[in-house]
Formats: sequence, structure tokens, C-alpha cells
Amino acid sequence: MSYLIILDTNIIFNDFFFKSSDMKKLLKFSRHQPVDLCITKFNYYEILKKYKDEIRPLVKMVKSTKSDLIRLEASEIIDFDNLKADMFTNKYKSFFDSTIKENNIKIIDFPRSAEVTEKISFKYFNNKKPFDENKVSFQDAIIWESIVEYSKDNEPDNIAFISNNHKDFANKDKNNIHDDLAGDIENLSYYNSLSAFLVNEENNLRDYFTDNFEYDEKLLLDELKLFCERNEFLQNTVDEMLSNSDFEGEYFSGWGTDGYIEDYSILIVETSLDIEDNAILITLHIEVDVSFYIETIDPSYERGDSGDGMMSESSNTNIWIQSNITYLLDNKELIDYVELDRSFF
Repeated sequence: MSYLIILDTNIIFNDFFFKSSDMKKLLKFSRHQPVDLCITKFNYYEILKKYKDEIRPLVKMVKSTKSDLIRLEASEIIDFDNLKADMFTNKYKSFFDSTIKENNIKIIDFPRSAEVTEKISFKYFNNKKPFDENKVSFQDAIIWESIVEYSKDNEPDNIAFISNNHKDFANKDKNNIHDDLAGDIENLSYYNSLSAFLVNEENNLRDYFTDNFEYDEKLLLDELKLFCERNEFLQNTVDEMLSNSDFEGEYFSGWGTDGYIEDYSILIVETSLDIEDNAILITLHIEVDVSFYIETIDPSYERGDSGDGMMSESSNTNIWIQSNITYLLDNKELIDYVELDRSFF
């Protein structure tokens, strides 16, 4: 029985380096089952573009420090000549291509039928999904027609389409393909997340993963705390969230700066044992207590006045982070930390 599993861009965009527990389960499942794990060629190039769009502003931000580093005679700490978005994107492309090859991920070609342009156009004119009156982008239509054409040519017995773009592909309940699209492909099931797909395939995953195993929770928590203390990901998340958020202080509003982690706690939410690799896939929640300063421009500041022209006041907040990490039991080593979600609370 042929089984086609197709990933939309947003599934990989949230996990560029395939580190999450759900992604590891999917790759293991697809290697051991008679399935074809696929992305369309449009998805392939869109993922590379998304990565470049993510890295470009970060490179620009680092380059903006060059003059200050030169002034402080510290510019040699960064190789500015090789600090280019294209260089990082090419490096990521090599990783992505290698991952595709190692896991036998099939690339579905662009639609080639003579009628496809007319078909997409009339869906657009008639506000048929994946279009609507507020959506003029043709990307999703190209992805969908790639899947339609491939399915008609190869006639797989079952197709799973995994996409969290439920607005353009799903029904109102977000649990099935939209009626506008349902007639295009037979035997297609829609899943609005990778976890939803894995829940449906739970019985088929039991040969590779089990939730029924014993481990030393205290020891694992101690290892996780040591991992947090040896790495800077918590502080990086705090700094990024503060600087990109607006806060209302007692006297004025502004952005956050100078975040200091007063305390944090770790909760292990879910564990699965990868039987073959003897590794625990862990989902954890981290709650962080943060003190910081709300900062804004002083409207009364004039050139020549003392100070830096900024106003600040102290404040505090709490941050919640959901993450995945893998613990290798043989090596007693934590690897592949990936942040999945975060919010203030």
C-alpha cells in the first residue's frame, strides 16, 4: 500500500534543522514504513528563501556594530568580510540537501500540465481555495497543483498533507481539507500540525518509540539545568523578546532592555524513548522570572545635554518557553535543543 506524506513549508520553517521530537519521529517513521515523505519543488525553494529572509536582518544587525567595534579596536572578533547572508544560506542549503538525501525525501516537481495556468487563474477569479477575496498570493496554488498532478500520475493509496496553513487549505474546523479542494485528490487526509499526524499514526510508531519506560527524572532535571547554565539560549530568548516588545511602565511605555534572569524552573512535560537510538525525546516547559528596564527616548533631551537621551525604569516579567531536546542515554549527553514556542505570562 503506497503512502504519500507531504510537508508544507511552514512545518519545516518552524524547525529548519529537523531537531524537534515530532520531526525525528516522522523521519524514523518514514524510513521504516513503506511511505514516501515529500515536499514540492516550490516548497524546497520557498524554505531556502525563508531561511535567507530570517538570516539577512540578523547579519545586517551584526554589521551595524562594525563602526563601534573599530572605534573600540575590537573589530577583529568578527570576520566582517565573510559575514554575508548568501554564505549562511548556502551552508544551510548543503545541510538541507543532505537531510533530503539521507532520509529519501522525494521532491515533487512543479506542475507541468498545459491547463494548470488556466486552472489556477479561474480559482483565483472565483475566490476558490487556496484563494479567497483577501488572498492574492499564488504560492499555495502552485504547491497544491503540484500535489494534484503528482497524485494523478502516481495514484498513491493514501495521502497525508501536513500544513498549519489552515486558513488557505482547511475547513472551518481546521481538521479536514476545504471543500473547494476536496474533489481534486482522492484519499487525501489533512493534518494541521505534525503532532496531529503523529497522534493518528500512534499505533504504527510503537515499533520505534515508546512512552512506557522508566527513567530517573531527578537526574534528567539536573542534567537539563546544567545544560541551561552552560548555554546562553535562555538569555538570548529573554533579550530578543524584551527588545521586540512594548511594555507599559509606571511613568511611560517603551521597549525592554538589560534583562536579568532572576530564576527559572523546568518542567518535563512529555518523554518518548527512541528504541533504536536509545535516546529520550523530551518536551519541556521553562518558566523564567526576569527583571529588566523599560526604556524609551527622552522627549526633553536636546543635543549637548548630558546623558544618552534615554529614559528608563525598572520592571519585571515572566516568560514561558516550550522546547524539545534529546538525551542520549549511552553518552549521557543532551543534544538538539530547539525552541518551539514562547510567550509572556
